[in-house]
Amino acid sequence: MKKVFAVSRAALALVFVLGAFAFASCESTKQEAAYEKETTERSPASESSPKKEIQSSAPISSKSQFKKLLQEVKISVISSPKETVKGKPFASPYKIQALNSNGSPCAALKITAEYPSTRSAAAVGFERASLVTDQNGFAEFEAPLPQIAANANVLFYPEPPSSDPDLIRLASAVAAEAPWKARTNLGARAGILVSVVDYRQNGTVNIGNGSQPSAQALTSNLWRSNLMGAQNADFHNSVDADDPARIRSDALKQLNGNSLFKYVVYGRVKYAGEITQDADGFYNVTFNGTLGALDIATGEVLVTAKKTVTVKDKSEWKVVGEAQQAMAKLFCEELIYSLYN
Repeated sequence: MKKVFAVSRAALALVFVLGAFAFASCESTKQEAAYEKETTERSPASESSPKKEIQSSAPISSKSQFKKLLQEVKISVISSPKETVKGKPFASPYKIQALNSNGSPCAALKITAEYPSTRSAAAVGFERASLVTDQNGFAEFEAPLPQIAANANVLFYPEPPSSDPDLIRLASAVAAEAPWKARTNLGARAGILVSVVDYRQNGTVNIGNGSQPSAQALTSNLWRSNLMGAQNADFHNSVDADDPARIRSDALKQLNGNSLFKYVVYGRVKYAGEITQDADGFYNVTFNGTLGALDIATGEVLVTAKKTVTVKDKSEWKVVGEAQQAMAKLFCEELIYSLYN
C-alpha cells in the first residue's frame, strides 16, 4: 500500500508542474499579444510592424508623417476610361492601386482624386473627391458627368491631413496621372467663322493675294473633326491688333443678322526666327501661334492658347507650308477640347 501511495504523490506532483507550465505559457502568450497590439497602436510607422498596409492607413496628423507617407507609398493607375463627349458619362471608372515600398498593399488609405470641372478662357479648373482603398490597395473613381470639354488629367495622391497648400503641392508632385478627355458637344453644323493671319519673316502681315494658308488649314482640320459648319473669314486687321471687340464687330457686319454662326475662331502664326539650314541640308523653321475663340452673341472670349511648332524639310518652300499645317492641327485639337454648348 505504501508503494502505491508513493506513485500517486509523484503523479500529482507531475500534474502540478505541467499545470503551472501551461499557465505560465498562456500568460506569456497574452503578454506578447498585448505588447504587439500596443506597439502597433503607438508606433504605426515602426519598421518592426509586419504589415505595411497598417502603417499607411494609420491617421496622419503632421507634415513630417505625411511627407514620410509620400516616400513610402506608390499609386498606380490600373485602367482609365476612353474619351467621352461633354455631357455624356464616362463608360467605366478609373481604377487605381496603392502599394507600399515593399510591394504590399496599402489598405484603407485615403486618396484624393483631382479632376477637371470648370474652365476659363485659358485654364481648366479642378475639383477633388475622396477615395479609400480596399484590403488589396485598390480603389475606383467614378468620374462625375463632364460639364466641360477638356483634354486634361485626373490626379491621384494620398489625401493630405489638411488643406495646407504646401502639402497639396508635395502630394501633387508625386501623383499618378490618367487622361481625362471630353470632346466638344458642338453639332456638325455649328457655325464657326475662322480667321487666322499668317506673317512674313520680317513680322508683317502676309496678305498676299488674299490667301490665308493657316486659316484654310484650320478649317479643313475642323471639317475632318466633324465640325462642318466652319467657314473662312477675313478679319486680318482686327486679328493683327489682337482686339476681340473689333473681331466681333467685323463678324457681326459680315453676318448681317445671320444667326447660323455662333463662334469666331481667330489666330496669328508668326516666325519665331529665321529659317535655318542644318549640316544635313534640312531647312528648319519654328512658328509661334496664338489662338482665340469668342461667342459672337455675347463677345465673351471662350478660348485663348499659345502653341509652338518646329518643322524641317529638304525644301525651303515646303517647310513653311508643313509648319502651317502642323500649327493648324494643334489649333484644331485645342478647339475640339475646349468649345462646347
